[in-house]
Amino acid sequence: MKRLVCLTVQRFRKKSLLFAVILSLAAAHFQCLSYLGGPFSKYAVEAVNPSMVNAMLLSYSLVPFLFCLFIGYELSEGIRAENLQEVWGTGRNGLGRVVLAHLLVLAGFAFLLTLQYGGYNLYACLRYQGATLGYGFNLLGAHLLYLFLPCFAACLMGTVLALFAGRYTAYGVMVLIGYLSSSLFAELLEAVNIFGGRAAGRLLTLFTLPFQSRSLLDEDYGFGLEGYRFFRVAFWLLLLAGLLWLGCRMRRRWPALLCGGLAVLCVGGFFFRGSALVREEGPDRTSDVLYFYYSENPVRDQPADFAVRSCDLKLKITDRLKGTAVLAVEKNEVGADCRFTLYHGYKLTSLTDGAGDPLDYKREGDYLTVYPPAGERLEELVFQYRGEGGLSYSNRQAVFLPAGFGYYPLEGWVPLYEENEVPFAAVGAEKDFTLQVSASCPLEVSLPPAEKGYAGRTQGVTLLGGLVTRGDCGGMELVSASLSHRMGNIFWDEYQSRLDAAAQLGFDFSDKLKDKPVFLTDQSDWVNYTPFVEFSDHYLCRVPPMRWVADEFVHQALADAPEKEKVAQTAILLLDQRTRKAFEVNCVGAGLPEPMLGVIDLDRCGGWTVVQPFGEAVFRLGEEPVIAQVKAYLADETDTRTALEFLNDLRRGAEG
Repeated sequence: MKRLVCLTVQRFRKKSLLFAVILSLAAAHFQCLSYLGGPFSKYAVEAVNPSMVNAMLLSYSLVPFLFCLFIGYELSEGIRAENLQEVWGTGRNGLGRVVLAHLLVLAGFAFLLTLQYGGYNLYACLRYQGATLGYGFNLLGAHLLYLFLPCFAACLMGTVLALFAGRYTAYGVMVLIGYLSSSLFAELLEAVNIFGGRAAGRLLTLFTLPFQSRSLLDEDYGFGLEGYRFFRVAFWLLLLAGLLWLGCRMRRRWPALLCGGLAVLCVGGFFFRGSALVREEGPDRTSDVLYFYYSENPVRDQPADFAVRSCDLKLKITDRLKGTAVLAVEKNEVGADCRFTLYHGYKLTSLTDGAGDPLDYKREGDYLTVYPPAGERLEELVFQYRGEGGLSYSNRQAVFLPAGFGYYPLEGWVPLYEENEVPFAAVGAEKDFTLQVSASCPLEVSLPPAEKGYAGRTQGVTLLGGLVTRGDCGGMELVSASLSHRMGNIFWDEYQSRLDAAAQLGFDFSDKLKDKPVFLTDQSDWVNYTPFVEFSDHYLCRVPPMRWVADEFVHQALADAPEKEKVAQTAILLLDQRTRKAFEVNCVGAGLPEPMLGVIDLDRCGGWTVVQPFGEAVFRLGEEPVIAQVKAYLADETDTRTALEFLNDLRRGAEG
């Protein structure tokens, strides 16, 4: 075998092979260094950010895959006719030993390719102090799943083509593989998903082994390492291994049949997804599935005409969520039904009263109507359910179950998704919660610990698990992904700068975010996700810009005076040191046709029609006089002028 491996390595003197090897090894460096100069530059912190790693590692995995496919074929092409014949031709199972030697060499090459990419990320992790051991294991698993195993499968595929197909057929298969991993095939998948159903589209994704996606990575979740992804790779490895066994003309055929049978079982495992967060294009992309569902099933908003006194939760999290919720109901009339909201991805397996007697109910998507027995009143309800929560995922890898989401029955009919937004809010009044939960990943819970699990009084419970950590950040108790926590100081500085600007207008939010834990989430799929929700025992915030949280405080303070809020939010853009320069360049004086998008936010300011006259007033009167009049305008409760009327008065004063 050692001699065979040495002879196989010597075949790399072939010009086409040598050229392909050099290009494949160089491609990794070109791809990685194209992002911010790579981790060796001063931008190393951003280079290891999961979204950047995702772009470097996953979105270009097709390149090393195709190189390995070509090299696997060229290395094994003509294997029956060249000088290796004299080595294996007279021995038992000689061809099999030669193929095994080829695969050992090709596996080493796939490992070397993986190191080319992984070296950048590993070095960046060492420099990036917030990268925890958990993130390191997740990154290691991503290299195995998305690079090494697909590249080795490509080498197997090339060897199979060399044994069974001619050159033109082999090259045609390579072109087909490139098409199956292209954006053109993604469009075909979308059409199949619409007309043939998700099952047909999911079957086609079985053939897209190289992962192709430019979507941002959820930092709480990490790289998707769910079981079904490994089943897809295992299907190809087993199928190709069986074909290789047949191609080597072994006497016993049963190993090939065994590989084929196991490959069929892997197809079944591939179809079972559980509560996975799928971000790549295709029929199972979580955000798209959610969007299409609510396009056909409108949300409802009808408050409950009863109250929930207590909620006892028992949750078991494996590949999906299994829950039992015991709700004590009060303030409801005899014979009156009760309305609840439970996310449609959770199948209700049992609904009984406190005595264990089944209750009649009607379910319409997220919404439940529970009917009491004739002449009786509902007092205690026991819900048993299991399933998956879409974007609010819960599996062995990570957990994101925010307060206000229907992963347990919520009183009343509550909108869980509306116009491309997840409108999380504190649902209902405070109630007593108890929670017992088992999960495979580390968990952070908003409730305080109790003798058995967790217990407390609040409007809702948030669970965050996976690549998360809890610690102090600028006096704020921050619960977030480890990478987000490393960036916490940047978030805090941005937030504090906004608070300082608001303080110059008379607002005092200095104690905000310091009085209870802050659960900072990523959830990049939510385009219009509510940036800030306050519960009685914790805050739920989205990852940056954290200035949005400070803007929300201003919004709450001026909730009854929306016109004054426009003026206040505009003035804060000028007073905030982080947005001041952009505001001065774009809005003060002659200005530009429109503001610098992404640097300053105009949504809360009433748009350009408010910002432009404010900038003109500052240009003519000066900053201090304008800010003084803004403070007086905000403090005077009897001043009912609109934002434009106030600004027009400022401009007329400047002209006078």
